[in-house]
Amino acid sequence: MSHFALMTLYAASLGVFFATLWKRARRDQVRLFLKIFVSLMGGALLLGWLMYFFPSGPPKPLP
Repeated sequence: MSHFALMTLYAASLGVFFATLWKRARRDQVRLFLKIFVSLMGGALLLGWLMYFFPSGPPKPLP
């Protein structure tokens, strides 16, 4: 599986778990699930986008 698929599965399962644990009404559960899911996915995509600007690997040796 790709990292994006695993991240989506993790965000969905965490959203379902906390929505059913903390809320009783179905409408409140759906709203909390969406809030958690969008927050996790958006935060991970934003962090990944920000990490694009940092170089990967060790620095090049000086000549």
